[in-house]
Amino acid sequence: MGATRGLCMALGVLCATTAAAQDNELGAIEVIGATPFSGSDIDAERYPANVQHGDAEDIADSATLNLNEYMNQELGSVHVNDATNNPFQPDLNYRGYTASPLLGLPQGLSVYQDGVRVNEPFGDTVNWGLIPDVAIDSIDLVPGSNPLFGQNTLGGAISVKTKTGFTYEGSEFEFFGGDFGRYGGHVQAGGNDGETGWYFAAQGMSEDGWRDFSDSEVTQLFTQFSTLTDNGTLDFSITAADNTLRGNGAIPRELADAEGRDSIFTYPDETNPNMVMLNLRGTEEMTEDFTLAWGAYYRRNEINTFNGDGSEFEACDGNPGVLCEEAEGGGEPEVVVDTDGNPIATRPAVLGGTQNTSQTKEDGFGFNLQGQQNGVLGGELIVGTSLDYGSSEFQSRTELARLTDERGTVGSGIFSGESLTGVSAHNSTASLFFMQRTPLTDSVEATVSGRYNRTAISLHDTSPGYPGEEDDGTSLSGDHEFKRLNLAGGLTWEINDHLTSFGSVSQSSRAPSPVELTCANPDAPCRLPNGFVDDPPLEQVVATTYEIGLRGGNDDLHWSAAAFRSDNQDDILFIAAESRFAGYFDNVGKTRRQGVELGLDWTFADSWRVSANYTYLNAEFRDPFITNSPNHPLADDDAAPGDDPTQQVESGDRIPLIPEHLFNVGLDWRATDRLMVGMDVIGNGDQIYRGDESNTDDEQIDGYAIVNANASFKVTDRITTFVRVNNLFDSDYETFGLYGEADEVLEGDRYEDASRFIGPGAPRGIWGGVRVEL
Repeated sequence: MGATRGLCMALGVLCATTAAAQDNELGAIEVIGATPFSGSDIDAERYPANVQHGDAEDIADSATLNLNEYMNQELGSVHVNDATNNPFQPDLNYRGYTASPLLGLPQGLSVYQDGVRVNEPFGDTVNWGLIPDVAIDSIDLVPGSNPLFGQNTLGGAISVKTKTGFTYEGSEFEFFGGDFGRYGGHVQAGGNDGETGWYFAAQGMSEDGWRDFSDSEVTQLFTQFSTLTDNGTLDFSITAADNTLRGNGAIPRELADAEGRDSIFTYPDETNPNMVMLNLRGTEEMTEDFTLAWGAYYRRNEINTFNGDGSEFEACDGNPGVLCEEAEGGGEPEVVVDTDGNPIATRPAVLGGTQNTSQTKEDGFGFNLQGQQNGVLGGELIVGTSLDYGSSEFQSRTELARLTDERGTVGSGIFSGESLTGVSAHNSTASLFFMQRTPLTDSVEATVSGRYNRTAISLHDTSPGYPGEEDDGTSLSGDHEFKRLNLAGGLTWEINDHLTSFGSVSQSSRAPSPVELTCANPDAPCRLPNGFVDDPPLEQVVATTYEIGLRGGNDDLHWSAAAFRSDNQDDILFIAAESRFAGYFDNVGKTRRQGVELGLDWTFADSWRVSANYTYLNAEFRDPFITNSPNHPLADDDAAPGDDPTQQVESGDRIPLIPEHLFNVGLDWRATDRLMVGMDVIGNGDQIYRGDESNTDDEQIDGYAIVNANASFKVTDRITTFVRVNNLFDSDYETFGLYGEADEVLEGDRYEDASRFIGPGAPRGIWGGVRVEL
């Protein structure tokens, strides 16, 4: 376990990206950035900056597979929901806010790589497998509704800085392998001549997966060229990734009991992202007190999905020779037509399964410009602007299929005409921002910041249609505009050299994403990510965070304690429809996430280190509303024909899939100069099933605590061997749960009322490897 270094709980008013390579001692003063961009260095010890930090050495020592696994193990207030059961496709949650690769989840965290926001333009989703893990030089996890980090920073921001030839010098090769058929490795090299630097990294991983039919491959490339002058810096990087990710999702509890936790409901469920990003950025010290920073980027990502699912199509009651779509809530069934508008004849090849495919092509580019003037009101003033533009082309369709004995799908070549969907989206966000830091006394400093955002979203219906379709082909088209000024302010008080107090109020917002705007009609729910209709407009979400706390320590000990409250106005929720896959987005009023965070990082006896984080997190709805929950075990069976069963959500009901208790504990022992041994415990409290927003189901997803272990041994000064064990005691646990219909696919009495689906946690896995410094 690589113990988290520099853990602190401070204000959400200032956010951080590491601006320089960090000293390994706990007592070292860290320099962070007030904005995601270069040229805004701030002393973290003197300014409010509620940041948890990890550097390349921490990540390597932890022996974790990727960034999200590292964050889950090492950082406070973080937990993971494995909705897909793929290690590169988790829902990462921080303080009750989510960054996920899945359409259908409201996103509440912004993610940056070297100043570029990598939330996707179409749905604000985050594809974790596209971030080059081996090239990470540092990561900062920034809580609060910091307006300086722009859209989506409702609960926090994740800022990643990559390596350059000035921060990494040398070359290295690593290979690992072990359980689940998983093997992989990386190469990296970098250097400089004092003025110019270069860095290159390539990383790959392949695995069969611990669940059936869940093999995946990840390929990542990264290179960066840098120039350092007396007055400035210039960096140009290229990031590329080409992944094949299979994650077959949740299964009924009854199926896990009958066939094992490695079984699957239906397959395949495949996602293929292919991305390239170019990033150019620089700084120039114009005078002794004024620094200008700028950046420009281009990012292209194509995502293809292939999902084998059950079917809601069956022979019509009155005419069994023709296929109908199942009636919802007692409504009238509809005849299914093909792409020529003809009714589809009933035969075995079109019964039992469907194959849903989609293609999303996303292009994004933008620039930023900011200046930092020292000496203004005795402190610093930062003023800047940014422009981000994104375009997305989305297409999807549903092919009728049959299910094999293993519940895989075999396509018939016949497509549902109604499923043909196309959307072209163009969204742009123009921003102006500022931050003023002012010392009030020798020990008290104030910070005020703000950001004005104007977001414009234009949607164009590109659905191909079919003969006889009632839609005129323009129902998805529309223009939307969102404007808002968000402000923040805070104070820090350095009580003495070993104790600092802080407090802040911050506000941020996010405009609805294109996928949410095209899927917001309760009368015509979407089959995500495959169907959209004309929709009523959504309001943008506004979050306000209040925070107070203390932090302190010395060279060997660092501790922190903070209390926080984040209130969302017009929060967006995905409301389920009759189908397990369908629903719509809606504003559900106010929600709240509040709690207490405690952190400890202690080095003692020269060779021992302990890190611990605990969070009490209360996440609840604050306004009553009625939600559909058709597969809820206690659903209202008396709903009117054609209506979905509903649940009444009351103020104070817990938000699903957010545990009240989160903790992790790590212990490192450097036994000798060559041998290091570590152990970690990760724990979550009980969670509410997704779909039980009304909190009426007595059965919940049980809490858990799992133990991981790792060790490394330096065979020589250049050769290191390592081993990693996840889930040391092979515990059974779940990280995810939702409601669904098991009997749409599974036969037998045991599945007739089976509605609780779970995301089982991975069993014990052991991997070993070698790292060679060349």
